[in-house]
Amino acid sequence: MVTLPADEDIHAMFDDYCASIGIDGSKKNMKQLVIYDMTDGNRTSTTLEGSEAYFDGGLFVMRFVHCLKVLGAKNSYINVIHEGHKKRINYKEIYEGMQRHVEVYREYAKSNRVRLRPIGNYDAHIKPDGTDYDLREDLKQLEEMTAKNREHTVHFMINYSTRWAAEEGKEVFKTLPEANVVLRHAKGYINGDMWLYGKLNNNSFVYAQNGSSSINWSDRQIIMLIALCLRSMLLNKGTHMSKKYEQGERETVRRKRETELSLIHQSLHDKTDTALPKRVIIFSSYGPEIYEF
Repeated sequence: MVTLPADEDIHAMFDDYCASIGIDGSKKNMKQLVIYDMTDGNRTSTTLEGSEAYFDGGLFVMRFVHCLKVLGAKNSYINVIHEGHKKRINYKEIYEGMQRHVEVYREYAKSNRVRLRPIGNYDAHIKPDGTDYDLREDLKQLEEMTAKNREHTVHFMINYSTRWAAEEGKEVFKTLPEANVVLRHAKGYINGDMWLYGKLNNNSFVYAQNGSSSINWSDRQIIMLIALCLRSMLLNKGTHMSKKYEQGERETVRRKRETELSLIHQSLHDKTDTALPKRVIIFSSYGPEIYEF
């Protein structure tokens, strides 16, 4: 089990980082932030082998969600198992890692008032060939145990696909919040069948060059990542289909984007941090912003 930072330390670091990147990290803004974290890079970011790599990835998610909860975010999405994952040659390793997550998340949820809500096709089994253990039973128990928790809801996409969400899962998706930040680790694209059906109409894209491995991320870096996701949300708020340009605004955008080729590149690296440096890229109406920390 990982040691989670104290709430006051999370808030203090977050306030400092928001000031350093020029955003309002108020609870009002954090309450609006809904991140879809597309975890990836577990096999290649560390030297961990087999299910150990995926177990470590699940610890990253728990730490990330915990910081979101403490800072006031009410919802998040995490991709876990795509319907097509069962065809992967290493699916058994993924499944074994998830089996180990059950007890860790059960203990975490008991004292942290986080709701664990799996979303996906539960009519079809998700166990690998030759395995008797059915993870769905444990996930159902976790969902029931945490159903009344209100501080933060994590929507885990398990045996999920956009096709399922558009058809059998349509009614379920009507009850879900809209995500406004898609956070993608290690890759600069989103697979077509991993979109959140009808819930990404106002999203912004955040690319983390580094994989979602817990042992590679310090608490400070996770909190900085959340601050950058909030900046992405705020920079792109109101730009989807309903944008109205104020006097002179179009000229400013044209100058910065087309003539100046606007690019922000900022180093926020703390030399006292022993974790490997991270790089995150977000986007404004003017151009990309690169942050290293």
